[in-house]
Amino acid sequence: MPEIFEDEIHLRDYLRVILKRRWMVAAVFIILVTFVTIHSFMMEPIYRATTQILIEKENPKVVNIEEVMGVNASDQDYYQTQYEILKSKALALKVIKSLNLKESPEFCSSKTGFSLWGALSSILGWIKSITFSAEEAGKAVPNPDKEYNRLIAAYLGRLKVEPIRNSRLVNVSFEGRNPKEVTRIVNTHAKLYIESNLERKFSASQDAVHWLNQRIKEEKKNLERAEFALQEFREKEDLASIDFDERQGIIIQSLDDLNAALTQAKTERIEKENLFSELKRLSQKREMIESIPAVVSNPLIQELKSQYVTLTGEYHKLSQKYGPEHPKMIRLSSEIRGIKNKISQEIKNIARSIETEYRIALAKEKSILKAMEDKKKEALMLNKKQIKYNALKREVDISRSLYESLLKRLKEASLTEGLDVTNIMVVDPARVPDHPVKPKKLMNILLAIIVGLTLGIGLAFFFEYLDNTIKIPEEVERYLKLPLLGVVGTIKSDSGNPPKKEIITYTDPRSNIAESFRTIRTNLSFSSPDVDQKRFLITSALPLEGKTIVAANLAITFAQMGKNVLLVDSDLRKPRIHNLFGLNRGAGLSDFLVGKESSIKKTKVSGLNVFTCGTIPPNPAELLGSKKMRDFVEKIRENFEVVIFDSPPLLSVTDAAEIAPFLDGVVLVIKAGFTTRPAIQRSIQQLSELNVPIVGCILNDVDFEKEHYYYSPYQYYYQYYYEGEEGKSS
Repeated sequence: MPEIFEDEIHLRDYLRVILKRRWMVAAVFIILVTFVTIHSFMMEPIYRATTQILIEKENPKVVNIEEVMGVNASDQDYYQTQYEILKSKALALKVIKSLNLKESPEFCSSKTGFSLWGALSSILGWIKSITFSAEEAGKAVPNPDKEYNRLIAAYLGRLKVEPIRNSRLVNVSFEGRNPKEVTRIVNTHAKLYIESNLERKFSASQDAVHWLNQRIKEEKKNLERAEFALQEFREKEDLASIDFDERQGIIIQSLDDLNAALTQAKTERIEKENLFSELKRLSQKREMIESIPAVVSNPLIQELKSQYVTLTGEYHKLSQKYGPEHPKMIRLSSEIRGIKNKISQEIKNIARSIETEYRIALAKEKSILKAMEDKKKEALMLNKKQIKYNALKREVDISRSLYESLLKRLKEASLTEGLDVTNIMVVDPARVPDHPVKPKKLMNILLAIIVGLTLGIGLAFFFEYLDNTIKIPEEVERYLKLPLLGVVGTIKSDSGNPPKKEIITYTDPRSNIAESFRTIRTNLSFSSPDVDQKRFLITSALPLEGKTIVAANLAITFAQMGKNVLLVDSDLRKPRIHNLFGLNRGAGLSDFLVGKESSIKKTKVSGLNVFTCGTIPPNPAELLGSKKMRDFVEKIRENFEVVIFDSPPLLSVTDAAEIAPFLDGVVLVIKAGFTTRPAIQRSIQQLSELNVPIVGCILNDVDFEKEHYYYSPYQYYYQYYYEGEEGKSS
């Protein structure tokens, strides 16, 4: 896949967007600046009074104990809490009632002056009032605090709390129309804030003493209950003088000893078990049993085997002299049998002893395992008792510690209950201001200018971003990576004779648009300079992009160049070529493809012939993709130097895709500001899959007035040329 390089975006591209949408930018700018200017000059002057308050980290210490509800020096949220108290509704309500601000002109709605938010609130209130049904009005519950809620909201809207960085100071400001009134209000606000702080501390101390008394009684009962439960558990489990650690050590040592004994017993049992298993396996093979080490090493068997060997030797020796019936031979034979029986009996005794030893070893292993399990159970039971004992003891310790702590806090709270000290004071009371702080007319207008320009330009770029159509030549190269053959402007419609106006290269050959088509003709000629006969397909991605007009005018320009040109109307669905040249559609391409008689028609343009659509068939795609169509394309090459085919849009039907493989190349017509980039890219992909060469693109129906910044040098050049030659503009 070839690597695609994005073109660098230059400053002129941004300038083009701004100039293109300059009226929208200007409208947003003018509306915003005008509104802000009028509003700034209509606003009533607003004054601000400021008092400065010092908030210490902690209260002055009279005794060397902390307050029960005192300030914690390490509490990072303390100051933020105080700032929120300064802006609280409760404190605002105290000031309103203390100064009777309900009757103050500062808060009377009839004298509030013009305000944007006030006007919007009034409009919303009016809409709500007319949409509020009579039934809902009857169910509404009267709110006696409604007026005070409105006053509190208005009051807090004018109040401002500003902490001074790296200090314990805070500025409290209030804004209003009357400088004396706002000074009185802000000083009262600071005064009532300090009084509220003192009241809160005193109330907290009283509440703390009462709460501590209640908690001490509860914790005393809890301590007694915990101690009684611990003592009861000791008596029940006989734990009066037990040492859990020592007992656990004894059990662990016993388990270690048993584990060693179990290992030894298991080893002995495995040895006996293997010997017993081998004996059982060889029980039917006497000669194999006699080879077992336990049998071989048995002294009695060794002695019996020695006697057996002696008697057997003597028997063989006498058998050379006597027959089997001889008394000596009979005696020796009887003695040999007796020895064999003794050996067999002794082997059986050894086997029984091996089995007995195995049974004893197995029983010994099981007894040790049982002893270990008993010790483990004993250890677990001891652990459970220890856990229960520790839990009860811990509960007693916690209850005792909490009880003693509460007693200490109660004594401290009782000492500080009557103290009247505060860590807050007014450092600099408010003074009557000399100059208003609002409105800042110059700053408002300057901000309106900046915001208006920013908003207007931002909207321009936003709408430009949403517009994904192709509008200028750079976008063809940037997004489509195709050669641009030329740019054609908008052909203004002629209500009297539209077809005459559309073939502008014939009716007005000295116009800018006609010159544009000649430029495209030149580019097409040089696209394949070694080929004398050229066959092009003119198509587009979507309908209504002007491909028929482009095809007709290109054919005219080639004919004006002295070429023998054929214009084929291969749009078998909505043909228009015959209308442009004032011809009868008659028998044309479709009739030729189905084997009927048809003819190529001459036009009033010298050298230009037209093969009209003919009868509109029910199956255009099948006809255009047929072998006869291929033969027709090859045949006309012999008689015409340039052949231009007009076809339906690529993405609408498959007609263009059927014709394209027969021709030398495809020219895509793109309507500026109409065709989207995805549609064109899909068309290019479709042609690429067919291995059809794309000669280039034509950007059609460009509004030179809308894109004035980009196309102004281009227009001026051609207009200047014709004015210099003919003395008038074309």
